[in-house]
Amino acid sequence: MPATVLAALPATLLATLARLGRDERAVRARAGIDASALSDPDARIPFAVHARLWEEIAALGGDVGLELGERLGTAALGVVGHAMSRAETVGDAWSVLERFRRLVLEDAVPRLHVEHDEAHVVQPLPARFARLRHPAECQAAATITTLRALVGARIDARRVAFQHPAPPSIAAHLALFGTRDLAFGAAVNELVLDASILARPNVRADPALRDYLVRRAGALEAELGDDDRIADRVRREIAAALASGEPSADALARTLGTSSRTLHRRLAVEGTSVAALLDETRRQRALALVEDPARSVGAIAFALGYRDATTFTRAFRRWTGTTPGAWRRA
Repeated sequence: MPATVLAALPATLLATLARLGRDERAVRARAGIDASALSDPDARIPFAVHARLWEEIAALGGDVGLELGERLGTAALGVVGHAMSRAETVGDAWSVLERFRRLVLEDAVPRLHVEHDEAHVVQPLPARFARLRHPAECQAAATITTLRALVGARIDARRVAFQHPAPPSIAAHLALFGTRDLAFGAAVNELVLDASILARPNVRADPALRDYLVRRAGALEAELGDDDRIADRVRREIAAALASGEPSADALARTLGTSSRTLHRRLAVEGTSVAALLDETRRQRALALVEDPARSVGAIAFALGYRDATTFTRAFRRWTGTTPGAWRRA
């Protein structure tokens, strides 16, 4: 079943563009989106349409991703965002997002893990977004501004990393994230914060309303059915894990709450394997990343979980019959 996204997300992006003084109607038209398709925030639109919208937004240039992220608010996540805004704590709000990630857009919802006193918000993005700067910057900006809104105070990041090369100026990034520990060309898109923020209370908490909205989100999720194949879930987990190295079948199985043996058996029923999905995911992302001439072969290899550039180049030649450098020059 083709991937879809909650209509609230593209609708809020376009509305925010209009508030920024941009011609949102022209952007929407170029993306091929009918306004009526966005009238119901709980509706679904094809991911391919959402991706076209982001490509048109990226073409606007400047710091449009940051500008959008600062202003989107939780409304961009529809009923899930409204439930988050009424959660009791920041940690509770994040658990709502994690629970309903499939309802929003499975491949693009940030993943949170805590290491010692740090909360790491890792931002996997669909392969089609890999060569675009602005979706990653929008997501990071939206994350930190949402957290600030929840606690009712300014909080700053400890460090921020983006996979894309640095833009001509990073002044807006420094001002927004409040840290000078800002990296570009990194292996992963990541926002690192003080973990204590997860326990902080939400200044607009309303437990009863939160529970009502969670039930509504659950009903919408149930309407999606259970069409998600295990292969699709494995692809998503591989994409999220690659920057930390090549994920093993055992690690993937643990993440998916099953055993390695069961995972292999279920994938075999669908006519595939962990190795095949890993290779497919790497190939798709490699072809997107290599289009960006500012990314070195070594940086691409690292982002795809390879030990070194030589191993990546060997794989790229197997996929395409040529080297990354020759592919770029063709």
